[in-house]
Amino acid sequence: MHSPPRVSAPRRALWYLTAPLLAALVGAAALAGPAHADTEPPQERTSVAAHYAGLLEQRPEGAAVVVEDTLLGDYDPVELERSLHESFGRLGVDYYVVARADVEDAASNVSLLAALQDRMGEPGLYVLLQPGESRVQVLGRGVDLPLREAEQVVALERLMTYHTPLDTKADVFVDTLTAPDLAERSELPWYTRFPAGWWVEQRLRELGLQTSGGPAALGEATAAAVGLTASLWALLSAVRYGRRARAAQAGLAGRPPGDRVLSVGRILAPVAGTLTLAAALIHVHTAALPEDEQRVGPTPPDTAPYVASTARLERVAAALSEDPLYVDPRVGEGVGDLSGIVERLAGTDLPVYVAVVPMAASDESGGDLEIFTHALHHVMDQDGVFVVVDDADGSDPQLGAALFGATLGEGVVSPLTEVTGYRFDLTTGRALEELMDVVDQAAAAPGERPDVPGEVEYRADPYPEPSRLSKFLSGEWSTALFVVGPVSALAVLGLVWAVLGARARMDTVPGRSLRPRADRAVRRAAKALEAASADHAGLDRSMREADTALAVLGGEPDELDLVGVVVLAERVVRRLDPDPGTAASADVPVCMVNPLHGPSALYGPTDRLWPERRPARCASCEVLSDRARDRRTLLVAAPSGGRRPHLELDRLWVTTGYGARGRLDTEDLMGESRVH
Repeated sequence: MHSPPRVSAPRRALWYLTAPLLAALVGAAALAGPAHADTEPPQERTSVAAHYAGLLEQRPEGAAVVVEDTLLGDYDPVELERSLHESFGRLGVDYYVVARADVEDAASNVSLLAALQDRMGEPGLYVLLQPGESRVQVLGRGVDLPLREAEQVVALERLMTYHTPLDTKADVFVDTLTAPDLAERSELPWYTRFPAGWWVEQRLRELGLQTSGGPAALGEATAAAVGLTASLWALLSAVRYGRRARAAQAGLAGRPPGDRVLSVGRILAPVAGTLTLAAALIHVHTAALPEDEQRVGPTPPDTAPYVASTARLERVAAALSEDPLYVDPRVGEGVGDLSGIVERLAGTDLPVYVAVVPMAASDESGGDLEIFTHALHHVMDQDGVFVVVDDADGSDPQLGAALFGATLGEGVVSPLTEVTGYRFDLTTGRALEELMDVVDQAAAAPGERPDVPGEVEYRADPYPEPSRLSKFLSGEWSTALFVVGPVSALAVLGLVWAVLGARARMDTVPGRSLRPRADRAVRRAAKALEAASADHAGLDRSMREADTALAVLGGEPDELDLVGVVVLAERVVRRLDPDPGTAASADVPVCMVNPLHGPSALYGPTDRLWPERRPARCASCEVLSDRARDRRTLLVAAPSGGRRPHLELDRLWVTTGYGARGRLDTEDLMGESRVH
């Protein structure tokens, strides 16, 4: 049996020293590790969808809610998570909800919900909630819910605004999703099919102060209304003055036709403008504005760390204590390759900590990089250079940097200002390279601290919030008042003028309407004769005129005959009227501009100087200019074709003033009709 080989003393000594030597080497490596751990190649980053999928998988299956810590500035994450569970738990389906800040990250270019659904692979309702949006993004898989109809109703009825809190959005969406009348409410209104209707609907919603720009839009609309009414008052006053002047010149007594309407319009226009202005001011001061419901978190302190919550900062600080370069999982692959920055960080004399994180107005620092760097230094309690990069989508990064216990010299302007802020057309890697060139010039200066962040100083003495009145007046008030209002007034009067002109044109060229009008006039005359007493002074003359009208109407009347029939029949009705004034107007010459207008204004029943003294005209024609009267002259069909002014026809109707001067012989009238 062989005995074990004997070990020499030197070898035995080396054997016993192996363990202590290995321990010493491991300890030295451990001590040197944190300073150079970043020399190792960075691990491959996961996608944003994979990041959220990993967080959702840590929650209860089928009832998963993730509230991102970028909402810590405005929300209590525990309370928000509880509220979201209560809201979506009412649907009775599995749900996977992500509440995060609205940041343009790399996932925004694709459907994050679709990618998240593919990674989870579970049926249910997938929800994305973000502030700054007037909607709830949802995607269903294997659930029987009217998601499209609910989204349609939320958009149509504007149930949410950009300022609606996330928990309120969830409640409103679930209430809409479970509403019994959802199908009817989701139908598009008829006016949305037309661009003009859609525009009007949008403007009305702005005037209802349902948007952030509502007060300014309401102010502009009010200014336009005031300008419109003021311009209408001035224009109506000018028109009334001109008509009264022409009436006085013509010798008309009393008010000219239309004067009462103009006077009422002059009163109503300023009253309407005043009421509109008062109503708008009351509305803008009492209505609930969208920003009134905006969720506002606790007021951050005015001393370090300058933030109300350090939860996210502690997570970032823990990562930076292991590796001086931290890239937030949400950033994903958007920032590109940062291996060159890893090497630069390994060779710096001063500690440099770089955090690439998504920033948002709802986070603990209000999206302010300077505050974030100070808060991060406070949490880590380490001197060095702290760099924060906001680059969620890999383009136009924003850099912020602060030196604690270090200095760049006594320059009046710090070189950091040239490499921080927004770096357009640069990648994160390139922007950090330029910043590191400046940081390499820094030297240790124990006790040196940067100035207090400017935002913190602003908190102590903020600018006053704009009042509702200032918002009301913030639009193009002067333009609306002095341009839009007067132009609108001219447009309104132009429309009225066009309508009145069309009506006057119909009176000027009655055409086919003459026969029905003549029939109605003859029937009224017959009823007046039946109701008149046998001893009425004008009965005999009225009967002769009625017989003439009936005889002409029973023959082959042309348009001028029909006009004469109307004049005779209406004269019979006036003569037999029980009112003496109306009866006296029966023998007044009719308006020779258009006999259908009725009696003239400047002649009495015993006046026999017409037409030697002046043409017979009704009051409305008397106050018109010569050109306007020419446009109102009655046109009738001429035997030669076309239409001619009735005064140009050599007919008994015209030469006798439609019976005002001399009797009308029935045989002669009917003979003229057959000839013409």
